[in-house]
Amino acid sequence: MIGVVVAAQLFCYTGLFIGHGVFEKRAPALLDNFIQAYLTGPFFVLLEVLQMTFGYEPYSSFNDSVKAKVDANIAKWKEEKHKKNF
Repeated sequence: MIGVVVAAQLFCYTGLFIGHGVFEKRAPALLDNFIQAYLTGPFFVLLEVLQMTFGYEPYSSFNDSVKAKVDANIAKWKEEKHKKNF
């Protein structure tokens, strides 16, 4: 059982770093929020894989809700970054 948990954590952290490096072009905030970095982040990656692979959603329209929040946060981050550059 512990092997499955370790494998899942390694798989999810790999996805986390690849996702941040390739798609967001920024480092994950591992030291900003302990719970987000070590519990929520890997769980989010696992849910993304389950959703893309099997169409899994913990509740109706979960993926759409999460995507909307992520897109809003990314847009906010880009706007703040743009303001800092000017």
